[in-house]
Amino acid sequence: MPKQVDHEQRRQEIVAATWLALEDVGLDGTTMREIALRAECTTGRLNHYFESRDAIIVAALRQVHSAAAHRMLSALDGLTGIDALRAVLLESLPLDAQRRREWKVWLAFWSRASTDDALRSENTRRYTEWRDLISTLLKSLDGANELDRERTTDALLAIVDGLGLQATLDPTTMTARRLEQAIDQALHDMIPRTHPHRTAETVRVAERPPARASR
Repeated sequence: MPKQVDHEQRRQEIVAATWLALEDVGLDGTTMREIALRAECTTGRLNHYFESRDAIIVAALRQVHSAAAHRMLSALDGLTGIDALRAVLLESLPLDAQRRREWKVWLAFWSRASTDDALRSENTRRYTEWRDLISTLLKSLDGANELDRERTTDALLAIVDGLGLQATLDPTTMTARRLEQAIDQALHDMIPRTHPHRTAETVRVAERPPARASR
């Protein structure tokens, strides 16, 4: 009998190989040959599953987005209020090797999204979903109209992008603990102190000593 091939699994293996290529040689260097090398197959086999290199690249970006979205939804389980917001913000940051790899993929795409229609469209879709999630979580805190959700959402997204970039480029200095403290400080500064959904964690953050870089 001919060998049964799980086509979806094979597509995922190709996407995973694309991640590795992006991390190793960057977006410009991620050719069909480089992807095939890491997927341990021929370039012809890649064309059997994807119509072009660009299609593989977009699939890799979508997989990164999907993995991040799944973690965020899992992080929300059992949490409400500012605890839920904090969990989602932390899940979006490169706190471990897997998420640093995802951030490297994102950075590669960001450098090209302004000039590539397919990548720009995918990036816009991801940011729209990300923005909507943060705004929805802020809305759950806004019973007394104390928060300007649009401006607070913009600020939190900018903070996450800035922290993520720093931690991807310099993970030794921007440790997971330092990232957590930065998010706690941001929430402490942005959520009114009298807000009913503030937690003991965000109230205490102002009393902590400044975070020091790990050596």
